[in-house]
Amino acid sequence: MGEGSSALPVGVPVPWPTATPPAGWLQCNGATFTKEQYPVLVRVYPTLRLPDLRGEFIRGWDGGRKVDTGRALLSFQEGDFDHR
Repeated sequence: MGEGSSALPVGVPVPWPTATPPAGWLQCNGATFTKEQYPVLVRVYPTLRLPDLRGEFIRGWDGGRKVDTGRALLSFQEGDFDHR
């Protein structure tokens, strides 16, 4: 994920239609990385761990709208279904 190799900011998750990401990209599979490997990525994921988005839906940040209160950035939500 080198700087300048994409118009997208470093660290943004992008849906990809194949099992293998494009060259220079990483899967959001919970893998760890080092500051030396990805010095810009550590600014987005300071825990040195990629989010694990396998089988997950990306949820937009509530940002004060109060429809999803109590959610923290980069947190996961357990299943919450109300079938009628």
